[in-house]
Amino acid sequence: MRDVRRRRPGQQQGNGDTEMRSAARTVASTFGVIMSLVGFEHGVGEILQGSVPPSGLMFESWPHSELFKIMAGEPAMSVIPNLLASGVLTVLVSAAALIWSLAFLDRRNGGLLLVLHSLCLLLVGGGIAPPLMGMIAGAAATRISKPLRR
Repeated sequence: MRDVRRRRPGQQQGNGDTEMRSAARTVASTFGVIMSLVGFEHGVGEILQGSVPPSGLMFESWPHSELFKIMAGEPAMSVIPNLLASGVLTVLVSAAALIWSLAFLDRRNGGLLLVLHSLCLLLVGGGIAPPLMGMIAGAAATRISKPLRR
């Protein structure tokens, strides 16, 4: 005898849980990659300004660029008192977050570590919006390996 079960409306058949987890991982990973690339761009702008102190805790990562005038020079925040050092650290943290988003996001505590990468990016000059996007992606990634609720 075959085991015939009735499906509720909207209930997926087969490996729906696996497909949803895969989709969640893809979306979180994509947002992590975007965060990393935009953070990298902030770091390059800070490096190009040279070894000078920032004007304050908040500053523009591209102050003299016509391209970024529409975005008020790409605002960033850093606790590092030197823009060159801040830019180098931003590029390094962005590279680490990029690698993490691509290769290790579905591991145990992968989402939490993406949130920590985002927090570091915020503190070293990776902008305001990219770390926020990374924190949201990391929070979503904490649910990748959890079972779906019905």
